[in-house]
Amino acid sequence: MKMEREEIYEMVIREMTETAVRERNEQSPEEQELQDKVARLSKEMQEKIKDLPEDVKKSITDYVEATLLAADHDCLYLYEQGAKDCVALLKKLGVL
Repeated sequence: MKMEREEIYEMVIREMTETAVRERNEQSPEEQELQDKVARLSKEMQEKIKDLPEDVKKSITDYVEATLLAADHDCLYLYEQGAKDCVALLKKLGVL
């Protein structure tokens, strides 16, 4: 199956974004603390919702997943928009 250009661009942007976040997290104790807190709270939430009725548990899980997916889409959009803004600025400054 041949990948379309847009799929390739999205894959590259996603990889660059994930790499940048991973590097930031490795170099920043504050970010690592935040990631540890998120992991701890995730385990805590899973433990607390396990005894809820299935429909309630599904609603909570669906909400959390949709929120995370929306944040991921926002992150990718902002990364791409930042690159576009950078190019526009460099053109305005006569660098490009």
